[in-house]
Amino acid sequence: MTPTLHTNRLTLEALSAQHTNALQAFYATERSTWVGGPSDKAGCAKLLKNAAKHWEEHGFGLFAISLNTETDACGMTGVGDPEWFPEAELLWALWDEKFEGRGIATEAAIAARDFYYRSTGAKTVVSYIHPDNTASIAMAKRLGANVDNSAATPNNNNSIVYRHQTPEKLALGKTPEAIQ
Repeated sequence: MTPTLHTNRLTLEALSAQHTNALQAFYATERSTWVGGPSDKAGCAKLLKNAAKHWEEHGFGLFAISLNTETDACGMTGVGDPEWFPEAELLWALWDEKFEGRGIATEAAIAARDFYYRSTGAKTVVSYIHPDNTASIAMAKRLGANVDNSAATPNNNNSIVYRHQTPEKLALGKTPEAIQ
């Protein structure tokens, strides 16, 4: 069973087939470039299949982000650990620019990161960010992540590796809060 996380303004639920239309609309745009896009319907179907499999195998994965005042998802966040990644990665993406500048991605990524730490006992997580993705670099810094020049990148690509603060530095307790 996948969890649902709640923050003051957001609901995060496992990315699933119910998010197909919004995901396809996002992956049809250049906004998706930083998270493997653009992609067609078949690519989105594969992403959703892999996301479900990841939850089953690892107990963590990608969440769809929804504002509590709206029914449709507006983005995604979560931690993925595909076999070709050197380390588990925290990622985020808002699907439409109208959601930017409101702290939605930050709030959601914090909830996803904290869930990952609490549910797995992991001591670290990274974000692989393309050097031209200035918005995500700024967000990683807002989250307290720092560049780790000694860390490997997926397939030795040119990503910058941002290492997030440890659970101890974040003073996270052991109890996953706001999980249903």
